[in-house]
Amino acid sequence: MTLRTNEERASEDAANLLLRIGVAAAFVAAPVFQLISQRAIFILPPIGGALILSAGLVLAPKTSLRDIFAVSFSRVGLAATFLFFWMLLSLLWTPFPGEAAPRLIKAALTLLAVLPVAASLPARTRVANLYLLPLGVALTAFGALLLGAPFFAIDPASASDENLIIGMEAALLMLWPALAATHLRKRATLSASLAIILAAAAVSVPTPVALSATVIAGLAMGLAFRDARQTGRWIGRIGAALFLFAPLFPLTIFMKLPPDAPLWMQRAKIWREIILNDGVRIITGHGFNFVSSGFWHGYLPQQAPRSMLFEIWTDLGLVGAVAIAVVTRLAYKAAAVQSERLAPFWIGALTYVYIMGFLGVATSQAWWITMLALALGAFAFVSRGDYKTSRPSAPR
Repeated sequence: MTLRTNEERASEDAANLLLRIGVAAAFVAAPVFQLISQRAIFILPPIGGALILSAGLVLAPKTSLRDIFAVSFSRVGLAATFLFFWMLLSLLWTPFPGEAAPRLIKAALTLLAVLPVAASLPARTRVANLYLLPLGVALTAFGALLLGAPFFAIDPASASDENLIIGMEAALLMLWPALAATHLRKRATLSASLAIILAAAAVSVPTPVALSATVIAGLAMGLAFRDARQTGRWIGRIGAALFLFAPLFPLTIFMKLPPDAPLWMQRAKIWREIILNDGVRIITGHGFNFVSSGFWHGYLPQQAPRSMLFEIWTDLGLVGAVAIAVVTRLAYKAAAVQSERLAPFWIGALTYVYIMGFLGVATSQAWWITMLALALGAFAFVSRGDYKTSRPSAPR
């Protein structure tokens, strides 16, 4: 009996070590190395996920398929599933099926990979592991400050500096679960320091779009601290309405524009022309990935809008816009009903993601999809640290 107990303890210690290494690879190493290479985000998180899954065989041996795919049967999960099948169906009429199909399958598999990893996490996240999230964000911020120093001569057109900008956009996404982790430990000073350091790094790089999205998301988080459910309800409604009624704005740009017209007016004018010429495509869209491939193949002018609003309506039409509006509404509702201590950070993260999409940043790029999956895994990890004396519940 004693020998068996010692073996169990040894296997549990080994599993905890694997878990810590996996968490460090995904939430510390990946954001840091993302500053210098985009390959890091495609290599380190899968390694971390595999290690977490291996640890879960010992720490969470009773995990079932029902536990893994429970979120798929929630309201937001069913809405997201419908959106995915509409994207899949749109491959029948997209002009670029050879490019669209692999991209859609890779994105779906990347996001689905979060489910088994999250389900295999232990019931309680140890405090030492919880601090790995803010550590990763802090190291990324210091790395960006160093690489963004004047003597490095940042040039947004160069590949290395593009990696730095992308790395900062990713770090600002990971800021939200990191702040949630420090908030759970009641480390207000650490939370404020983390936000200040990352904001300074975002200014030094610079990343004005991501910084603006962070400010708006911070305001949403502040409102959620007062009343998470009301905040989630209203922001969800606004986000859904933006998707549904986005084409009404370009339709108001009917006059001939002068050559020196602002870029946003030129883009709205182009969108208006596309809407008027689409016919039935306003309902079905041109097919998944049409916008991304259209820029590359010259189907769309370079002055066309880059916003997620334009991309959804042009790729997936009215059906896709309605579907993603429903997903937006339900996602905010799900975020608002998380635990009282975590709901504001879920709402802040969602707002950051949607504002980045509205402003035309990385809506469907592979590195951004992978970062979304990583952020979801981070929130699942943090939610297991939201406990006092009773067993914590899984994130809703």
